[in-house]
Amino acid sequence: MSSVSQVSGGAAARFLSTRTGSIWSDVLAAADASDGAKRRADAASEGLERFVSEVLLAENLVVLCGLGSARSARNCRGVVAAPSMSDLWAAAEAKAGANFSEISANAKYKKVGPADNIEVLLSACQLANAFSESDSLTTFISETEALIVSKCRFVDGNTDLSTHETFLRKVARRSTRQPRLKLFTTNYDLCFEAAANRIHFVVVDGFSHTNPQEFDGSYFGYDFVRREQDRESPDYIPNVFHLYKLHGSVDWELHDRLIRRSAEPEKPLIIYPRHSKFELSYDQPFLEMMSRLQLGLRQPNTGLLVVGFGFNDFHIAQPILSAVRSNVGLRCLIVDPALEGSTNEYLTECSQLAMAGDHRLGLFSGTFEELVPRIPDLVAETEAELHRKRLLKVKALP
Repeated sequence: MSSVSQVSGGAAARFLSTRTGSIWSDVLAAADASDGAKRRADAASEGLERFVSEVLLAENLVVLCGLGSARSARNCRGVVAAPSMSDLWAAAEAKAGANFSEISANAKYKKVGPADNIEVLLSACQLANAFSESDSLTTFISETEALIVSKCRFVDGNTDLSTHETFLRKVARRSTRQPRLKLFTTNYDLCFEAAANRIHFVVVDGFSHTNPQEFDGSYFGYDFVRREQDRESPDYIPNVFHLYKLHGSVDWELHDRLIRRSAEPEKPLIIYPRHSKFELSYDQPFLEMMSRLQLGLRQPNTGLLVVGFGFNDFHIAQPILSAVRSNVGLRCLIVDPALEGSTNEYLTECSQLAMAGDHRLGLFSGTFEELVPRIPDLVAETEAELHRKRLLKVKALP
């Protein structure tokens, strides 16, 4: 799970690239804006869509999604289902009750930035407990980790994942002659798995297709083909993508040194929000995921789309920036609602490069939900997909 900056409601979505003259430009003008402002907004919007198209048309497509993408999921009441970092802080504080202040003091917690941070608090608790083990700190760490897992198990049959579904239809539907989309996420939830299931896309996630499902990195080298008796060559099926969960998943568990998928494991195999994430990312299966990310970023003619990732996880941000610096065949679009004016060193360097005229970089200061409608449909829907849509419409009729 990765933190992502939040902006106040009503903030204008803006785009920065050489297509906007290397300055931040609104992509949607206000109703009472001047004709000149409306023309500039139309040009920026068109520039954004063309930039997205160029990223998606790259031979190798890599997508990285953070917490910002999960925040588009809605529960049956239309409320955001995924917890924010501030939500997790409030839940941990409520769970600890009157002991919360004492726990914070014992851990010598100090606020970093304008808001309290659950990652910083858990890191402080782990460090304090390592030097002098305390029952209260041990209990707090255990209960908070269990709380995080429960909060991230929000996907069910009633969860609205329409934004995820549309996103996958647009980015994972590629020519079968091209490498499959590689979708990386820092989130623990099952949004992408559930969305793919609803639209009948096939996910290659490193797990076997036997029961119990076990993880083996070699499965990422497998693919799906349709075999016909009258065909000599394999017919690769469409709508298949790779999913890499960099920080684990709520349905992973460690069982006798084997990584298995389970509906509700007692202790999910995830990297909890704390400063030791860098070290833990070099254990399996996380090492496999990170290796795949670094390999993907080094390939020539690569499109990189980063959505809702705050660049606060340095073990992920550093390889991205390294690729930006060294891979001249990389085209990268970064999407987050608080990019403009960000003080994050990695985002600052990317924005400075774009302002200096680096045509490979684009920054869209907007949300996942604002981006998805602007992603063009580059590959037409198959007849099978159109037929499934018709069936769903018929089922929905009274």
